[in-house]
Amino acid sequence: MEYIGIKKKQGSIVELLKDEILSGHIASGTELTQKELAESLGVSRMPVREALILLEYQGLIDRLPNNHVKVAEFTEDYFTHIFQICRNIETDVLLSAEKIDELPEDELIFHSRIQEQIPFSFLSKTLSTIIEIYITFAVNSRFYDKENGKAVLKEISACLTKHDTDRLEDLFNRYFAGMTCAIMKEREQ
Repeated sequence: MEYIGIKKKQGSIVELLKDEILSGHIASGTELTQKELAESLGVSRMPVREALILLEYQGLIDRLPNNHVKVAEFTEDYFTHIFQICRNIETDVLLSAEKIDELPEDELIFHSRIQEQIPFSFLSKTLSTIIEIYITFAVNSRFYDKENGKAVLKEISACLTKHDTDRLEDLFNRYFAGMTCAIMKEREQ
């Protein structure tokens, strides 16, 4: 765990641990303790405890009965399902919107703009979490093809403008498959 302490100044404990977990630097199934993390990061246990609570809420770790935590199991199927949830929510929002403004090319703004239109708090929070954790990580991955992602989002916007909703699911599937692929390649490094 010593290697984590070197990176701590670059961001919050939550952000640091989230990136280390998603990138696979802290492997799925790894058991962690507050004490071990606090020592590695050179901080007290309280901010580590708070970070672990948030990471558990975000689904990145699982709490164990012995007051330890374990990194969640991440497989390609896991990410595919997360992105299917995202696709379903976003498609529903886009198809039920009375008027769809031009969606931006910037991917994170694209998803955030859709999330802002959700009238239900739970679905809004769910999509917000997916954007904040998984989409942001994928888009920032060195293996993600940003040009292809933007091109597919343009196609999605064009489908909506032309009311060609039959292609939406396929386009979203293609778009999120690129993200899943990028995350899996990142985790293999």
